[in-house]
Amino acid sequence: MSEPLRRNTPGTRDESDLVRAAQAGDPGAFDEIVRRHQRGVYRIAYGLTRNASDADDLAQEAFVRAYGAIGRFRPGEPLFPWLSRIVTNLAFSLFRRRRRRPETPLEPLLEAGRQWGVEDDPADAVAARESGRHVEAAFDTLTPEHQAVLVLRVVEEMPYEEMAAALGVPVGTVMSRLSRARAELKRRLAARVSEET
Repeated sequence: MSEPLRRNTPGTRDESDLVRAAQAGDPGAFDEIVRRHQRGVYRIAYGLTRNASDADDLAQEAFVRAYGAIGRFRPGEPLFPWLSRIVTNLAFSLFRRRRRRPETPLEPLLEAGRQWGVEDDPADAVAARESGRHVEAAFDTLTPEHQAVLVLRVVEEMPYEEMAAALGVPVGTVMSRLSRARAELKRRLAARVSEET
């Protein structure tokens, strides 16, 4: 879901004003930027790593990097895609250092838009868990670039323009990468299911 704190509400400072104040050295302004975007940055980090400890570390490091680079940010540009790009790049660096995929559940992707609740039929619950295990396993085999584009679109529900800014690629590339990621996930999921039948 979209980060509700991205929008300005009556009585809050405009994001461009906060950026200018942070660039002028106002620590309170940067604190407000963190408050507005910390949940969204954490969700992206968690969606990519699927590990709460790694997500905490990446989110914190993303804001440290953003603080160091705020002087180069252009006020008036959307801030969340820039922060998303920082945390996504940090996650890619983490994957390269570890040379392995995350191993924990991918609940946000599996649940995209649904609320956890009591299942009416226990057989449906078992089938959903089994399906979830297949999706997790298939997702783990995707490239980090395909994982990132799925997390940004499915979990964060980002518009294509923000995804392009977050990933540092043109909108057309985002759209084609997303299409390929969905097709590859579907192909790998079908292969896993057919192996078990």
